[in-house]
Amino acid sequence: MAINEPLVFLSCGGTIEKIYLPEAGRLGFDRSRVADWAERCRIAAPWRAETVMLIDSLEMVDHDRQQLAQKISQTPESKIVVLHGTDTMAESARTTMLHRKEHQTIVFTGAMIPASLEQSDALFNFGFACAAVQFLQAGTYIAMNGKIFPADRAQKNTAAGRFEERPETPA
Repeated sequence: MAINEPLVFLSCGGTIEKIYLPEAGRLGFDRSRVADWAERCRIAAPWRAETVMLIDSLEMVDHDRQQLAQKISQTPESKIVVLHGTDTMAESARTTMLHRKEHQTIVFTGAMIPASLEQSDALFNFGFACAAVQFLQAGTYIAMNGKIFPADRAQKNTAAGRFEERPETPA
């Protein structure tokens, strides 16, 4: 089954996009590399990449999440992959879940180790999210560590270094 609908990649920064900045002596951002990864992974056209912001998700505030949600609501395409930092990814996914268009499928992904470093999970998670967004029903999801979670059921387990399903709270 071939899906020819354009994929949209929206970058927010996060660990996945960090590189070593020698002049600063730390990890940081200079530009998004999502388009480079789409080419490297040979993602079939059509697709487009856009940078919404380049920040660490721990620095993300409600205004930033609203900016992302607005960007998604203004995006005409229905297949959207959001690259985001893992620390507040679930919170941002839940925010955008409330603002997406009914026909949109949004998949958030990120990395525990930057794509620029060895042993990174970045390109696996990126490719996994690209596949997931094409087959999931409309909704908002997190695709990490080979698993897909509905946005309102995902949480990061920092100690284990992976995402997992959040336990249900009794009504």
